[in-house]
Amino acid sequence: MGVLFLGASLLIIYYFYDPVTTSWAPKCPFKVLTGLQCPGCGLQRALHALLQGRFVEAIHYNYFLLFGIPYLFLFGLRALLPASNSKRRLTRVIEDRRLILTYVVLFFVWLVVRNILHI
Repeated sequence: MGVLFLGASLLIIYYFYDPVTTSWAPKCPFKVLTGLQCPGCGLQRALHALLQGRFVEAIHYNYFLLFGIPYLFLFGLRALLPASNSKRRLTRVIEDRRLILTYVVLFFVWLVVRNILHI
């Protein structure tokens, strides 16, 4: 119950406060230390844009969302499904080693690409 309350509270905060204009928004430690953007840089701004209904703007903040959101959606869907064959099949898909490895590789490729192309 506490996790749901915390999650809902964060969503409300990010709905009303834009991380671009808010000085208290957390900064990426990787970017502060190296000057490079990590694969997650832009997620706070993207979350704010998503909550405001600005989907294209959210994607522009972090293109990796095109891969991350569908994968996270599958985890949420699995949590909502009752125990059944469908849930077991979905679990096998999202926990498949090849899918996880692909996701991890894409994550690190995005780290390199976004810093080379400055996007």
